[in-house]
Amino acid sequence: MPVLTVPPSTARPALAPAGGRGPVEQAVVAGALAAAGPEMLVRTDVPQPDGSVRLYAAWTDGGGPLADHIDRVALARGLDAWSWVEILTHSAHTTHRGRIEVRTHPLRQVLADVERGHRGNEEYRSSFARILADDAERAGRPPLPEIPAWPGVGPQLWHRYAGDDMVVERHWLGR
Repeated sequence: MPVLTVPPSTARPALAPAGGRGPVEQAVVAGALAAAGPEMLVRTDVPQPDGSVRLYAAWTDGGGPLADHIDRVALARGLDAWSWVEILTHSAHTTHRGRIEVRTHPLRQVLADVERGHRGNEEYRSSFARILADDAERAGRPPLPEIPAWPGVGPQLWHRYAGDDMVVERHWLGR
């Protein structure tokens, strides 16, 4: 049986990030953004080695201003974080690139749900409130008096939480 001492000229080196995961993550986000149509929110969740998730948010052409408008309408109607979960779950198109999850949300569909005041299933809302209370108790924090306000789909609210960065490190509940 022959033994190769030199790899054939067609062999390619394995792809691995040099100096960190950032360039690979950015390439996945850029690819997801390029594949999405106009007026979309593109959320990319990248699992980290420590069990946390790095969440990237980006908007395609026209998406940023439309998403900020959606946030203003949602807050004026008193929509909360549970409404946000249900509306974004309803609108999401999810794909995977390995362990990385990419969700695209057509913002016109999100706007339609917000304008009609979609609040979501009340039984699930109660369960969500219990999950938040249990997480606060495990972490030694006081429980929230109510479900938090609409967290936002637009860059203005996103910047409020993330500063000037469009990336937020999220840790799973209970960590």
